[in-house]
Amino acid sequence: MPQLSSLIGQLPEFKESRMLSNGLGLWLSWQGDLNPAVVQTLQDYGGMHLASERDQALWFFFSGDVFLALARLAIWAKFNSLAVFCQVIPAKLLFGYKRELSVAIDPALRVQNAIVPQELEIWVHGKAKEMGVGAPGLSFTSMRGQTGLASAEWFTMSADPRLPYQSSLGWYVVLKPLGNPLEKSFQSGWRAFFAHLEELLNRHKCKFLIHDFYLMFPVENLRQLRLWCKDILLLIAQLKEENPDGYWPCVMAVADRKGLNFNNELPKKMRLDWDQLVPDFPHMSYRNAYLLGDSFVVHDVRFNVEHSSMDDWSNVSLSAEGEGGAGLLPVEVSNRLVTGSSPHCFYCGLRDHELQDCPSRKLASLDREIWKEVALLDFETINNGFKSIDLSLTEDALESMSSILRQEGIPGLLLRAVFSINANAQFRMMRIMWLTRGKEYPAGLSELNQKDDSPLWSLLDMFISGDLIAVDKELGQMTIKAPRDFRVRTLQGFVALERGDHARTLSLWKEAEGLSPSPLLQAYHQFLQGRLMETQGKYQNANTLYRQVARLTPAWSDSVYRQGVCQVKMGFAEQAVGFLSALIERDAHFFNRVLLDPELERGHIHLLAALHVPWLEAQSKAEEEAVALKRLRAEVFDWFPEGHEFADAAFKRIDALLGLADVENYVSFISLSRGRERLERDLQARVNMESRELKSRFRTDMERLAYIRDEAAWFPFPRILVDFNKDYNACAANLNWALQNQFGVADTFKKAHSIAEKEQERLKGLEGKLKFLRIVRDSTLFMLIMGKTFFWMELIGLLLVLVGLPLSVYYGERAGAEWASGLLVKEKWQIQKGLILILSTMALAFAALRTTLVFDKKRNQLLNKGKRKK
Repeated sequence: MPQLSSLIGQLPEFKESRMLSNGLGLWLSWQGDLNPAVVQTLQDYGGMHLASERDQALWFFFSGDVFLALARLAIWAKFNSLAVFCQVIPAKLLFGYKRELSVAIDPALRVQNAIVPQELEIWVHGKAKEMGVGAPGLSFTSMRGQTGLASAEWFTMSADPRLPYQSSLGWYVVLKPLGNPLEKSFQSGWRAFFAHLEELLNRHKCKFLIHDFYLMFPVENLRQLRLWCKDILLLIAQLKEENPDGYWPCVMAVADRKGLNFNNELPKKMRLDWDQLVPDFPHMSYRNAYLLGDSFVVHDVRFNVEHSSMDDWSNVSLSAEGEGGAGLLPVEVSNRLVTGSSPHCFYCGLRDHELQDCPSRKLASLDREIWKEVALLDFETINNGFKSIDLSLTEDALESMSSILRQEGIPGLLLRAVFSINANAQFRMMRIMWLTRGKEYPAGLSELNQKDDSPLWSLLDMFISGDLIAVDKELGQMTIKAPRDFRVRTLQGFVALERGDHARTLSLWKEAEGLSPSPLLQAYHQFLQGRLMETQGKYQNANTLYRQVARLTPAWSDSVYRQGVCQVKMGFAEQAVGFLSALIERDAHFFNRVLLDPELERGHIHLLAALHVPWLEAQSKAEEEAVALKRLRAEVFDWFPEGHEFADAAFKRIDALLGLADVENYVSFISLSRGRERLERDLQARVNMESRELKSRFRTDMERLAYIRDEAAWFPFPRILVDFNKDYNACAANLNWALQNQFGVADTFKKAHSIAEKEQERLKGLEGKLKFLRIVRDSTLFMLIMGKTFFWMELIGLLLVLVGLPLSVYYGERAGAEWASGLLVKEKWQIQKGLILILSTMALAFAALRTTLVFDKKRNQLLNKGKRKK
């Protein structure tokens, strides 16, 4: 048996609803298959399908059109079999913060059971009957409750078949092309796009009216509205892709025709700020948007801080199932940061405060790492942070905002990031520009002079505190004292800005530009002028100035970013996508800046859709990069052993990059991809460098080994060199292998590393043994040289003694010398032995001395002679 509680149980439950709407619930029950005519009729009369099962369904109607729909079904049932139980009851439609839908029904009505009748029965609750009493042709008959129904006052409804029971729904649609009608691009673009619009309107048989470039036409029923919204969205998407020359951006609004007249005054009577509408998406109330069905996605249009009424404005796009709908990034900036009644603040871009009350006045320094911190936040964290900001700004918004800016949590980080978007127009940037000595961006922001003793610094503090009169008076005197100081004109320009004298502000900043000594300072003052034009709505002039900034300082990407922002504010979000996409390719942090910038609210949907494609690509690539990093970890391990300096550093980098893969943030994904590519390049570069070093090292080792070989070859006792030769041969074999192979393969590279370490130790051992061998060799050579010298000296001495002494005796006797005939004859042998001993001692001493003096020369001669022979 059908039970209403079973249907209600399918709907989500939430503690707090974002919006609610009173209306009527319609409970249907049947047996078998429900006739499709029932569903189509309920949809055509503004019914919203909430839940259904095999034999029952629950619908919701915002108005009494439910009775008109049931009247049509009652007439149709007179000629066709329609066994359906229908019950109309009071209900409230609830909207959650995540756009989920639910319904609030009296608990006594929730527990009802229905018995399916043999023919159509329409039961109406007593409180619900009040909304249908005034409809012509409808009659209500009081009935006693039947089994399963709640104890309440019930009526059955019948309808006079002679009446048409037309739905009260109806709308007026208004289109307005964007741009200046005097420009040729507008005239040609709008003419081409209108040709497509006219064809679409003729196909839908809509009579239209054009006045002051507003295109207006009525829509008679819900089916036609649903079909037109789908066709116009598909047409725009098709023209953008296939025929961009035939497309021109337009804003569109759909209003209930009740209380409005179809005439030239219709756009004014709709009470809309047309300059705030998002182009290319039909704008309508939440009530009408949800009536379009599941083929459309409803988006907030944040004209107000709160969305408390179903009559508030929204816009719609095709869903993914709606034949061409594009995905959107799930980022929602705080409502209180994008709404407000004031113009965009010059300093921060928000609209909830006046220029003089901007919280950025209290920010003393640039936060240059802020976007790196935002890059570590995923979408859910960002959305939760903005929700916290919304809750904190409910009372005393300015004081709460200043407090959040000082906090260290996620809300403080996000709010500081929002304020950093326009930091170039704030006083903290002006302080840096007053100190910079650099000529280029961004180096000039770090090349700062010491603060001088100029009274301008105290005047700046006075100005920030709000003492405009005293500051302006002092600045007037300083203009005479320091006519060439650009800082005086800069501060005077800000004073004029806060007094509302925009013409004087522009003139003063133009003078400051002329007095600026460097291109960076000139670009800064041009940027201020562009920002002033932008906040005044003179977007073409602002873009001209921003382009001049880009020419002066090409690395200052903010000037290009502001051009994209101006395009969005003019309604040309599609054209802005080109500027912003190019910036994102240069610096991925601009992706997050686009998501958080409250000044891009008019093109928020376009940008979220346009960024969804690169986001999906980056997300998909991040998954591949995570797999590649794990492969790279194994590859690093293949090339380098554990404990290697590069391997340890690479593993730390890989762990850090894998951590980025878990952060749902575009910048993290791009950093992951670029980090992996950089690591692969570093790995290859390190392998190449170490391969060259290994080759050089092996060549050096081979030279050392050859030297050892040459030195050891002179060892006089080769038979005792068995261990030495064994080590030498092993070392030579390994070094020859290393020099003959390339190290482009991990196994070879790793083996070469191992061999290098091993052979280094082996060479040290061989060199240690070589020292002993050289001592033995040099000692032996020294003895041989000294022995040779001693031999010849001794031989000469003996000859002198054996020959010279007899000759001395002989000639002495002939000469009659007494010593010759006496002493020498008697002591001949003693004298010979004494002389031989003296000469031998002298020969030995002389041999040792001579050998010491000529040893190195003789040794080198012998070694070189041996090398030449080889």
